[in-house]
Amino acid sequence: MLDLIKIREDLHQIPELGFQEVKTQKYIEKVLAKFPELIIHRFDFPALVAEYKVGEGSYKLFRADMDALPISEESGCAFSSKHLGKMHACGHDMHMTILLGLIERVINQNIQQNILFVFQPAEEGMGGARRMLDTNFFKKYNITACFALHVNGEYPVGTIASKPGIFFANTREVEVVFQGKSAHVAFSEKGKNALDAGAEFYLALQDEIKEQFPQKKTVICAFGKMEAGTVMNAVPAKCTFNGTIRAFTAENHENIKKLVEEVAKSIARKHELEVEVIYHAYYKEVNNDFGLFASLKQQLAGSEYKLLESEAVFTGEDFGFFAAEYPGLLFWLGANQGEAQDLHSNKFLPDFSAVKVGIDVMTGLV
Repeated sequence: MLDLIKIREDLHQIPELGFQEVKTQKYIEKVLAKFPELIIHRFDFPALVAEYKVGEGSYKLFRADMDALPISEESGCAFSSKHLGKMHACGHDMHMTILLGLIERVINQNIQQNILFVFQPAEEGMGGARRMLDTNFFKKYNITACFALHVNGEYPVGTIASKPGIFFANTREVEVVFQGKSAHVAFSEKGKNALDAGAEFYLALQDEIKEQFPQKKTVICAFGKMEAGTVMNAVPAKCTFNGTIRAFTAENHENIKKLVEEVAKSIARKHELEVEVIYHAYYKEVNNDFGLFASLKQQLAGSEYKLLESEAVFTGEDFGFFAAEYPGLLFWLGANQGEAQDLHSNKFLPDFSAVKVGIDVMTGLV
């Protein structure tokens, strides 16, 4: 019998960033070696698929993400990260533990269903799901449903939260760079002030968003980082914004992108500057299948666990790429230890007792 407590604590101590999950993969492979019933598939990057085949027919897919975040842990737990500056601050150690526990449950119960257990790298903004799908590995299987969960420190253990339809937002990282010309502030007329343009861009864009998207909770375009200038007495030659675009529909996603580009170019022309809008990591929206959600609702009715129908959230999750290929279902798994904890916090520590809940619910979905 797997020691799931030890597995979770071991994984928590070796957090690795996207596409660097070498130790994590080796650890998982060692656990999977206990189950000769599995066929292990490897890739030319850190990723694993454990295939459980009991006959001809369709497959269900269950995914756990493996990567961590560049955060220094301050949870104070006895099994804190041993990798300096890295932490499982999003609970992926729990996700992997639940998937391993599900594998053991399925095999021990001799469940007659073909399953692909996917250990995915680089969920945190580096496109791990898309890269796995782009290998075309999954095309040789008749996959009729895919599932994933995500721990949540806002909900108590025993609570499941999800919704049919669009659940997690369509998200993209964006960088806006204004390029001007530096000069001494005493002769500022000889320069082209990128900071002035940047400040005007930021305020003008917020006004345009409010005007074009008057309904709240429709879109987000937020910039969390701004850099400009080099010294206090020189005209800033460069001003850079880093932020994120989030929307619940592909149409609004494209509309907000277009708006950012139009406002940036307009402000750049006004100040006689160059501007570049650069797009980085992208998450496709998670669109939960209505039938699979109904199955989850029926499964939990009258059980010891509570199902809440959640609102759509602006969180990003690249499980959306799997759910775009196959009917999919993602749900929040309550893991509150007594006080609400935020994902990506350096103190985030989900309650281990949520592992059993996750395995139970996933077993029902099998």
